[in-house]
Amino acid sequence: IDEVFIGSCMTNIGHFRAAGKLLDAHKGQLPTRLWVAPPTRMDAAQLTEEGYYSVFGKSGARIEIPGCSLCMGNQARVADGATVVSTSTRNFPNRLGTGANVFLASA
Repeated sequence: IDEVFIGSCMTNIGHFRAAGKLLDAHKGQLPTRLWVAPPTRMDAAQLTEEGYYSVFGKSGARIEIPGCSLCMGNQARVADGATVVSTSTRNFPNRLGTGANVFLASA
C-alpha cells in the first residue's frame, strides 16, 4: 500500500479519533503516505482541540482542508500508479490518480 486516504463526507469524527489512537500507539513515521480530510470544519476544529491533528502531523500525515480532497478526484491526486486504500465512496478508473489501484475500505 503506497497511500491511505481517510476522508470524504461519509466518514465521521469517530473514524479520525480511532485512526489518531492507532497512530499515537504506533509512535513513529508511517511506511505509507497518509491523507486526512475530515468532512467539516467543525470536525477539524474538534479534532484539533482534542489533539488529534498534532498526532496526524507528528506521524507525517498530509492534512487536507475539510471537504472532498481525494474523494472528489480533482482537488488532489495520489501518485501515478499508486496502490491506495480509501474511505471514499466511489472508485472510478483514474479518479484518485492516473493508473491508481484503489481499494475502498471502511474507516
